[in-house]
This record gives sequence, C-alpha cells and structure tokens, in this order.
Amino acid sequence: MVERKKQNMEIDLTKLLFLYLRKWWLILLCAIVGGGAMYFYTANFVTPMYQAGVTIYVNNIESGQQIDYVSGSNLTASQQLVSTYVNIIRSDTVLEKVADSMEMDISAGYIRSIMSASQVGETELFDVYISHPDPEMAALIANAVAEVAPGEIENFVEGSSTKIVDYAKVPSAPYSPNYRKNVMMGAAVGAVLIVALLTIRDFLDVRIKKEEDLLEISDLPVLGRIPVFTSGKGQKR
Repeated sequence: MVERKKQNMEIDLTKLLFLYLRKWWLILLCAIVGGGAMYFYTANFVTPMYQAGVTIYVNNIESGQQIDYVSGSNLTASQQLVSTYVNIIRSDTVLEKVADSMEMDISAGYIRSIMSASQVGETELFDVYISHPDPEMAALIANAVAEVAPGEIENFVEGSSTKIVDYAKVPSAPYSPNYRKNVMMGAAVGAVLIVALLTIRDFLDVRIKKEEDLLEISDLPVLGRIPVFTSGKGQKR
C-alpha cells in the first residue's frame, strides 16, 4: 500500500508538471501582468529617495599631537573606536546641535530616522548617509553632520580625533526605488499565484477523465470502455 501511494504521488507530480507546461503561456502572461503592475505602482506611488553621504576618518591620537609614525596598535584602536563614534553621532546631544546649526524646522529624531552610519570594511573610516526625497536637502543635512559631529566626538572621547575625508555632494539620481528589483518581484508573485491557482484547481477537480483515474480510487479492474468514433471528416462522435 505504501509503495502504491508513493507511485501515485509521483504520477501526481508528473501530471502537475505537464499541467504547468501546457499552461506556460498563462504563467508567462501573469508574470508580465504582475511585473507591469509593480512597475506602475513604483512609478506612481513610491517616492524616489536620494542619498548623500560623508566619509569620516577616526584616529585615537589627539588632534594636533605630533607623531613620527602610526603603529599597528594605533590603527587597531582606531578601528575599534568606529562603532563608538557611530553611536555618538546618533545621540540626541549631537543631532540636536546639528539641527540647531541648520536653523530650520527640523528635529534630532527626524535626522536620526533618515540617517544611517556604518564602518567602511575593517578600516578606520565610516560613512554617514542621509536619505531624503530632496537631493539638495540630503546633501545639506549630511554636511551639517560633518561640520558638527567631529568636534562633539572629540569632546566625548578624550585623546582622539576625527577628520572629514569626503563631504556630501548633491546626488544626481535616486538610489531608491529599485525598478528592476520591484518588477522582478512583481513578476515572481504573478507567476507563483497562477501556479498556486492551477495546482488548487487540479486538486479540486474530482472528475474521472481516464482509466488511470479509476485505478487510483479503486482496486476493481476496468471491465470495458466506450470507444470514441470519428466521422469521415475527423470529427469525434
């Protein structure tokens, strides 16, 4: 009985595969419709976001101190300080001063919500990015962070210093949304939905269409069948 169930399962999977192959045009059509719908939604209802960033260098040597060379231990200490510096930049103390320096109706919480900061690989550098629908505003806020943050960081972490490697430039193109990714996602959703619908419809179809369907639901042998006659014109009767 177990072997027969396994055989029936293999037959079912094969039948589903042939079903998908017969309906390839429908699956392709639904994928195209899904991708087109996602493109239309992205183009008309998703706000483009621009990203501007600054790059900051971390040093565990106090600003103005003269050194002959930078040792490996100094570099390691600088790398370990990066995560601390990132958390300091995201603090209310720093961001409130950034907001005050801009002399605009903007809050520290809002700047934090559109800001991201991360270390550049395993180096002593870290990037601060600002995402905003207005490219000029994104660059303005990012540069305000670059002007205020280094001095505030040095006040918190004694015996260390920071330098701005790159200031923010006004981005010329949005970084979000990703049209290609969204269209592919919409196409995949459309294809999956129609495949699921075809599968459910096949499982719910309990009609007996051929001899194998009888053998799957009963152990009784088939005693006969009604032949299909065709006329001289090739039409079935």
